[in-house]
Amino acid sequence: MKKKLLIVGAGFGQLPAIETAKKMGVTTIVVDKNPNAIGAALADRFYEVDIIDKEAVLKVAQENAVSGIMTMQSDLPVPTIGYVNDIMGLKGVSFEVANYCSNKLETRKRLKEKSAAQPNFEIISTLVQAKDAANSIGYPCVVKAPDSSGSRGITKVNSEVEVEAAYNEAFKYSRESAILVEEFIEGLEFGAQTFSVNGECKIVLLHGDTLSEPPYMIPIGHSFPFELLSNEEIQIAINDIKEAVNALGIINGPSNVDLILDKNTNRVKIIEIGARIGATCLPELVFHHTGIDWVKQTILNAMNEEVDLEPKKNQPVAALIIESPKDGKFDSYFFENENDQNDLIEFEITVKKGDEVNVLRKGTDRIGKILVYGKSVENAEKLAMEIRNNIVINVI
Repeated sequence: MKKKLLIVGAGFGQLPAIETAKKMGVTTIVVDKNPNAIGAALADRFYEVDIIDKEAVLKVAQENAVSGIMTMQSDLPVPTIGYVNDIMGLKGVSFEVANYCSNKLETRKRLKEKSAAQPNFEIISTLVQAKDAANSIGYPCVVKAPDSSGSRGITKVNSEVEVEAAYNEAFKYSRESAILVEEFIEGLEFGAQTFSVNGECKIVLLHGDTLSEPPYMIPIGHSFPFELLSNEEIQIAINDIKEAVNALGIINGPSNVDLILDKNTNRVKIIEIGARIGATCLPELVFHHTGIDWVKQTILNAMNEEVDLEPKKNQPVAALIIESPKDGKFDSYFFENENDQNDLIEFEITVKKGDEVNVLRKGTDRIGKILVYGKSVENAEKLAMEIRNNIVINVI
């Protein structure tokens, strides 16, 4: 009998999970409140169900007797997945841990309990408290929504006059009655993809991050391998990451970690940990960098099957998202100059003529992607940027 996998969400970010599961011969059960979502038509069975409606998603899981449940690239459905895992005894994140990871307030409190390295922070619920917290922590600082995804509601604040706008932006994207004011850590920002199996964090893959300009600070690209630290610093970072993953209770499956090497202390501080696969081309990059099919291993783990996390290669790679130059309707694109694209792995524009597009304010505003090989990671990053800068996007 074919196994059945429940994929929570049918948006663009879930396509790799749907496509990979189908290639594996697994029946795909997909839920989303939008029946016109791109993944709905690709699913073996689709249900018009809100991804945050825990009981409705549980009903679908039980009626289909699924062997596992997962999502990609979004924190919103992670508590739903934890709830279904708990009720049905499936392998993966628990409801308690899912809440720690998908809500930045809970992440901060849990890491503080476990004395894990992280920025100074205050949890506030009023504008007066926000200003007091910012003044106490010091400028620059970061004001952020605790429960959003796609980098929504996160703003760097340089002075008290900017606090109110950042406060309003955070609450715009939050369902909570409180938000975070955090210390802005000056230093080297990077990330990690980890995978845990039966209580052990088996692998940590460090990667470079490219961020958009303030105030939004959205990841627009990543690269492997990460070579900006000494071997000793890399080992310290990996140990800190493993401690934080374990502190949050992530014992099975992937996690996506954002961190900064504080230039003042030369130690890593954890910014965020999501109990799911990272976004912005990260699963594709992991595959082309190591040969590990991160999505396939996540599916196998969710269905309680053996996983293979052994790297097969160490190929330098980089990716960048493509963004719109302005708000409006996408019309067309072209390459301004011919250049060598022999090392281009993937190029994709994910919008069509007439689609509404926006300047990059959140992760979901991306309109395409570029993935490249390189002789070195610096070479790969340079090539990706050259190709990106050579694309002219016409918006009307």
